[in-house]
Amino acid sequence: MDHATQVHLIDRVFDMIDRRTTEMDPAEYHNPVSRYIDPERYKREVEIIFRRNPIIVAHGSELPKPGDYKTMDVTGVPILLVRTQDGSVNAFVNACRHRGTKLVWEECGSHKRSFVCPYHAWTYGTDGKLVGVPAAEGFPNMKREEMGLRRLHCAERYGFVFVQVDPTAPKVDVDAWLGPMAHELEHIGTADYVVWRPAQLEKKTNWKLALDTFLENYHTRRTHTKTIWPVFLDNTAAFDRLSPHARVVLPKRSIPEIRDQDRETWNLRDHSTVLYTIFPNLMLAVLPDHCAIFQVWPDGIDNCKLPAYTLVPPKYLESATAQDIWSKSMHVVFEVTEEDSDRSEAIQAALNSGANDHFVFGRYEQALAWFHQEVEAMLNGQADWVRYAEAAE
Repeated sequence: MDHATQVHLIDRVFDMIDRRTTEMDPAEYHNPVSRYIDPERYKREVEIIFRRNPIIVAHGSELPKPGDYKTMDVTGVPILLVRTQDGSVNAFVNACRHRGTKLVWEECGSHKRSFVCPYHAWTYGTDGKLVGVPAAEGFPNMKREEMGLRRLHCAERYGFVFVQVDPTAPKVDVDAWLGPMAHELEHIGTADYVVWRPAQLEKKTNWKLALDTFLENYHTRRTHTKTIWPVFLDNTAAFDRLSPHARVVLPKRSIPEIRDQDRETWNLRDHSTVLYTIFPNLMLAVLPDHCAIFQVWPDGIDNCKLPAYTLVPPKYLESATAQDIWSKSMHVVFEVTEEDSDRSEAIQAALNSGANDHFVFGRYEQALAWFHQEVEAMLNGQADWVRYAEAAE
């Protein structure tokens, strides 16, 4: 974020410190438990939220050169990403158009000029076009130009690769979708970072429960007593909607030290963690010299996958000192994530007990209320789709 925004946010933190409180919503928010356990609702979440919207599926640094590719499964849809000769990224359904088998089985690779189906050797270029069919005389009426890989809407912005997983969905303008979030990513410099040490976690919990643990620091004193509670101000946060995304500033106990310093020298990253949610499922934690990324992918109504990675400045990749700092930082991040997972999995285990018909989010759990309001708006067709949608190409 720009310096003026940093100063404004720090002033808000100092105001909270002076008033011995935090920013609050006007009232509590009641979230029905059925939203976590209804199988029909879960299907709608996958179809509407995860398949129609532009979702971040990779960072551009994972595809640094033409011919580099990456595959993944996104809510049951196999995806193939390819860096083209002109530097752009193509996204396709990773399935042969002949008989539908998975085309590329490797998780990633480099220097590809074409992809050959392991079943019957149909061959596709990195642009998705069908370029080779063995014994082509057996398909006299086939139009090759209509049999290329099924293309998905794809855009690369601020270092992230966005894909709409549903090939029939109207194209969404990613710049409009990001809205004010674009300004934040530009100032963070995510396009200039590279992925370092990716990891994969899996949790026995509904995807929304997993995200809930990231969205408030009311629980920090009790759940993270020995990890991060000594570092951060207790239950203090500055929350802003960047619809459909959000920003939460979690100030450290060190922030009062800069109060009497020249405001031009104030640096929010040195004295807080700024946590962004890029709707619907990516958490971006901005740390002093790197970023931590977590994504939450639904994998059934009561299970989710959490790929995680660190974004680091490439100029320090060979620095042992920098790697030591990043390693220690990520060790804490993963330790905190495990502590949160213990809580969310315990909640999941009791969801069907009937003990609660709704959860109550306190006035200071603003980001929780925001997130579930956004989910509801998307599912009920009340989101501002006019602002995001373009005519399908």
